[in-house]
Parts: sequence; C-alpha cells; structure tokens
Amino acid sequence: MSKGLYPIRTIAAMTGVNPVTLRAWERRYGIIRPQRTPKGHRLYTERDIDRIRQVLVLLERGIPISQARQVLDEGEPGAQSGAAEPARAEPDDSVWSSFLARMRTSASVFDEHGLDDVLQEAHSLFPASRVRHHLIEPLYRQFAGSREPDARTAQDAFLSGWLSTVLGTRLRHRSPRTSGPRLLLASLGAAPDPVALLLLACEAVDRDYRVTLLLGDLPVQQLEAAARDSGAEAILLWSGQAAEEAVAAAPDSTEFPIFLAGPAARSPDGQTGPFIPVPGDSRDILTGVDTRYHAPGWATA
Repeated sequence: MSKGLYPIRTIAAMTGVNPVTLRAWERRYGIIRPQRTPKGHRLYTERDIDRIRQVLVLLERGIPISQARQVLDEGEPGAQSGAAEPARAEPDDSVWSSFLARMRTSASVFDEHGLDDVLQEAHSLFPASRVRHHLIEPLYRQFAGSREPDARTAQDAFLSGWLSTVLGTRLRHRSPRTSGPRLLLASLGAAPDPVALLLLACEAVDRDYRVTLLLGDLPVQQLEAAARDSGAEAILLWSGQAAEEAVAAAPDSTEFPIFLAGPAARSPDGQTGPFIPVPGDSRDILTGVDTRYHAPGWATA
C-alpha cells in the first residue's frame, strides 16, 4: 500500500461507512473519487477521509446524499458549522414501503444478507436517523416489538439479534462525536428489551447526548452509583410498565434527575408520553425533543 493511501476496508473501519455505501457514493453521486491500483482496487487519500466525514456531518443534519456533493463543492460553511441548509428532499412513502416489504421477506426466511443489502441501500440514499425512524423502527414494531416475550417466534428472535447488532454498531461509531450531557440509560423491570434500549440510546446520541448504556436487569440500587461513577447528569430508564408502577419502582434519587421512557408511560396530567420525569424533579434535561417521534417515543412532560 502506498504511503497515505488506504484500501476501502480500512476506510470503512475508520469512518463507520460500509464499503457498499462508499461505492454507491462514488458511482451514483461522484462524491468521492478514489485512486485505483493496477488491478482496480480502490485507494483513498486523507482528503477523501475528510470528505467522507463531512458527508456524515451533512447526513446527520438531515441533508440527503443527493445534495451532499453540491453543498461540498460549493464550499458551503454549513458542511461543518451547521449554517443554513438546502431544502430537504422527502422520499415518497412508497420508497419506505418497498424497503420494508423487502426486509420483512428477508426476516421471514432468516436472510441476514438480504436485510443487510436493503439497509445498505437505504443508508446510501438517506441520513442514518431517517433510516432508523422510517425503516428500522417500523420493522421492529411489526416483528420483535409487537408481541409479548412468551409469544415471539423464531423470526422475531432472529430479527432482534440482527437489529441489536445494527444499532450497536451505529451507536459505537456515532458516540465518539457527541459532546452534550451524559445520560445513564438502563432498563427498569424484568425482561429488558435490548432493541428498545438501543433505539433510545441512538436517538439520544443523535441529539448529541453522551450515553452510558447498561444492558440487562440490574437492581435499581446500583443505578445511582453507576451514574455517579460514569459522570452522568441524569438517569434515563426504559420501562414497559404503566406509569404509576414505573414511578413506584424507580430509585428515589435526590442526586440525579430521573426520567422514564416507554410505551406505557404518561405524564402526571394524563397526557401520553411516553417520556416523563419522575415526580419530585421536574428539570427536563432533554430539551427540544420532537414530540412527533413515537417509537420508542419521546415527549416532554
């Protein structure tokens, strides 16, 4: 390998963008133009790496990949600073319906590669947060998130494992770029759903929160100590219980704000949440959340 030139597998590991997406950005949109070896293998420069990372910034802001090249080529400051954005192109519902139908078919026959192919195609076209809202979450609700644990099928279990891997990878690559307050995220009650926790963690990270994620059924008395040791500013608990039961089960903390999230939670005035602060601490650490977001769900009390 020449000095300062990197193969596609190295670029994928450095940026978190998979090779299929990198090749799509090159072929469809001309965003990057890697060099080639005599045998045709792609080699990327440091400048290519910087450009890929700038594209990721634009995608996080909701700018579709089809507009990213124009923004970068025109040298718009917003590519790095968050200045004015060009108009966002919203895909037709039929696009997401087609993606979902293909993913449902793949899940029904345990076809992991088929799921990967659809996800990579969607990621090559749309920002990761939009793919999660319009594709990952509906797929989860229709399968693994739609039944009680004792009624789930082998396909549900397969899809839960795949989703956990996908969301965990996304979280690992996105987390180092966050700089906001730190949240300790855990499950409240028995039989925690790792996919629900990972969806919640990804949403928090996309809103620039730093997340310490605890998977598993942990005694509530351990949560405050973990929050203290991790430097968290608040504790965020996922619960599928009714609001009153969840509040009764939550740790009685005077040191940290404690928030509840989950489909059964509701605010003290009866409004559906599913995101409420435990009574006794009304400080809302998650400001400016989008109340149109329903699964796993965020709404201020």
